[in-house]
Amino acid sequence: MQEKRFVEIGSNLDKAVQGDYKLDVQAIFKEGWSLTKTNKQAILSGLVFVFLMGIIITMVAAEYMGGIETVMQNNQSQVAINLIITVLLWPFIAGIEMMGISHAVGIKTRTAFVFSFLKRSAYTAITALIIASITSLGFYLILPGIYLAVALSLTIPLIVEKNMSPMTAIVLSLKATRFQWFKLLQIYSILLLAAMLTLLPGFIGFPPLIALVIFFVAMGFLAPLYYNIKGILYREIFGVRMQVIGKPGEQDMFFSA
Repeated sequence: MQEKRFVEIGSNLDKAVQGDYKLDVQAIFKEGWSLTKTNKQAILSGLVFVFLMGIIITMVAAEYMGGIETVMQNNQSQVAINLIITVLLWPFIAGIEMMGISHAVGIKTRTAFVFSFLKRSAYTAITALIIASITSLGFYLILPGIYLAVALSLTIPLIVEKNMSPMTAIVLSLKATRFQWFKLLQIYSILLLAAMLTLLPGFIGFPPLIALVIFFVAMGFLAPLYYNIKGILYREIFGVRMQVIGKPGEQDMFFSA
């Protein structure tokens, strides 16, 4: 029987919790853009699938609760629908996040990646609910919410790629990201500002159709860029463990989880 072989790409967990990693903002955006130019279609297709699934879930849940108008007038119904969407969609969003990590370690992806990690669905959904809950509470005081949103932004891949439990992943993410939190904030702020600028044509008087075209074209690059950059950040902070299969010269790499 052939012995399993593994390779670590980027950092590792020991370095992560010790802060033994560096984040070069300019280099990260440069690499992220390079990856996006050649690896955006799978992410976009995955996002379209998640978006359409979200619409269907919302319509079905709203109909069950008395119709969309009734839901819009009832805060408890809105919270319930948000919880349902979080639980049902995040296992697929996790697949999109893993696309970004795959690109960051040189692996091509396809739309079907959104289904590739559903075996961790329960843990992914639980983690997403915990993060959403504590971040929402933090936003009541604004700054704690911002801190948690940034510090926990890479938690879901730890569940999938490192095969961790929800609380272990959350604690590890908080420990590791505190060393470069301000650089993470800088990166996410730049991405957020770029997303906000895509709405500018509509606000300054462009014809609605032109403004809509500009928005969708821009987001066609920004959305994949966001996930590719998150993949790079994950690689640089936590590292990626890959299983190597095949003979030298004919090797393939797969996630070891």
